[in-house]
Amino acid sequence: MKEQTYTQFIQQLIDGFQPGEPILVRELGNRIAEAYAMEEKKACAAAAVAVKRLIDTGTCPNLRFFAKGVYYVTKQTVFGETGINKDKLIELKYLKDGTGYETGAAVMHKLGLTTLMPAERTFVSNSAQHRAKRDDALGIVIRAPRIPVNKENRFYLQFLDLLNMYDDVPVDAEDPYQLLGRFVQARGLDYGTLLHLADTHYNGNTIMKLAHVAGRQGV
Repeated sequence: MKEQTYTQFIQQLIDGFQPGEPILVRELGNRIAEAYAMEEKKACAAAAVAVKRLIDTGTCPNLRFFAKGVYYVTKQTVFGETGINKDKLIELKYLKDGTGYETGAAVMHKLGLTTLMPAERTFVSNSAQHRAKRDDALGIVIRAPRIPVNKENRFYLQFLDLLNMYDDVPVDAEDPYQLLGRFVQARGLDYGTLLHLADTHYNGNTIMKLAHVAGRQGV
């Protein structure tokens, strides 16, 4: 199979992306592997070469490089070119299939617990493995989870993280435990499961905070 055929195939895929939507080379490689029954590593290499050729030749004039292995299609507006959808990219790289969640003061700010707006956002993701890392392109910090994150436990762990960091963030809401209780209700979380996870993977202070929330909700 000639390499140009791969390039044409990739161009057709890219034509289906909306402006700002992240284009991951590894995903394009997976599509090549499926379409041409090719080994995944070789297919990803072919995808990378094809994308570079599309940019170098001007075949896709609106295709832009964002970071290693990440591209996007831009469009011109009265304010200039549009950029990549960073929230979507964060989801694809770190939260896909329920394998991560946002944590930190930014979440507490969204819930109305604090007026503090942190300079950068923090996420917990299985991709971090055993250490924290910074994604400079996205301006975020990625932390390793206490236990592997999945669709079933991600909101439980996210909530317990909030309780665990409660004393480290200037909480200035009038009734913070009421707000935390609303989070539990909105996500349909079970207090028995929360207590089990808190007792197994967190500390006594987190358990005490959980008791305050449960008491505020009349549990």
